[in-house]
Amino acid sequence: MRRLFALLAIVLIAAFAVSQPEQAQAWGKIGHLSVCDLAYRNLTPITRAALGDLLQSRHGGITIPGRGKMPDQHYTSFNYACLEEDEIPRRNPDDHFINVARSVTAITEQACPGTGDCILSGIVRDLAMLKDPSKPRTERTFALMELGHWIGDLHQPLHISYADDKGGNGIDAILTGKCGTSSYRPDTLHGVWDNCLLEAGLFERVRKRADYKKSWSRFTITYRAVDTLQANTTLAEEQAFAGTDPALWADESYKITRDPAVLYCVRVGTQCQYSATAATRTNPKRVQPIGQAYLRAFDATAQERIRRAGFRLAHLLNLSLDPAYTVPTRQASQHP
Repeated sequence: MRRLFALLAIVLIAAFAVSQPEQAQAWGKIGHLSVCDLAYRNLTPITRAALGDLLQSRHGGITIPGRGKMPDQHYTSFNYACLEEDEIPRRNPDDHFINVARSVTAITEQACPGTGDCILSGIVRDLAMLKDPSKPRTERTFALMELGHWIGDLHQPLHISYADDKGGNGIDAILTGKCGTSSYRPDTLHGVWDNCLLEAGLFERVRKRADYKKSWSRFTITYRAVDTLQANTTLAEEQAFAGTDPALWADESYKITRDPAVLYCVRVGTQCQYSATAATRTNPKRVQPIGQAYLRAFDATAQERIRRAGFRLAHLLNLSLDPAYTVPTRQASQHP
């Protein structure tokens, strides 16, 4: 009888897993933590104090009630709070992507395509909420957490993509080798960009440092990676990153998405098709082999998207919460 119940449990778990919709997590946890940690290091003292007040950092943090069957989440710092929007069920599921038609060649407007919401509308909404001190603290805190997530999403190229294949979640990836020495294994092309490129590149370089310790806590590696991003970014670069707007940041991502070498879509005229023979997603899904040469080719691209996202997020938060702020100024940990 026990064996029967065990078998039934396995069947039910498998059925539940198969029935779940594909979920896209831009950059995964380590990427989002890196973006928001880099942003935090570049906040002015006034902005940092405002964040601490919203998150109640000096009073034990804030607890966000779980939705559905999810447990409550407790946050004491900004970088971890940036993960809240990926808790399932998501609070604003439509705001994680910009889904355009496959004939679109560039992102040229701040408005979302069609009549629905997207990352751009989420940024506009939450910036307005964060800037308004008359709004309830809870709503402004959610806006803060979501802004951190949206700017990360905007810089993950496959989040500026096509709805039918869910930004590469509808393309199976077969990876040769590993994502560096990490245990992460992507099963979709989206997963390659969410985690594998960073694990094989930015974070693998931390693992190869002389001071690296296997005893580090799970996310310490993100702080050490951000040390390097911060130190290797000049003030002139940071000011150039910040001197543009989210639509242009989205277009940067979209150019990468449409690059034939990314292997996301196949150019046929102005169309960027699902495959050479199908305009949109097919069943069974397309299978895309990914080799170590691919990881090396896009290592610098993934790192650069994280870097730009962090400095740009800092700029937006400083503009929102520090009345005296106008442009980035050099931090002590930056190169001149």
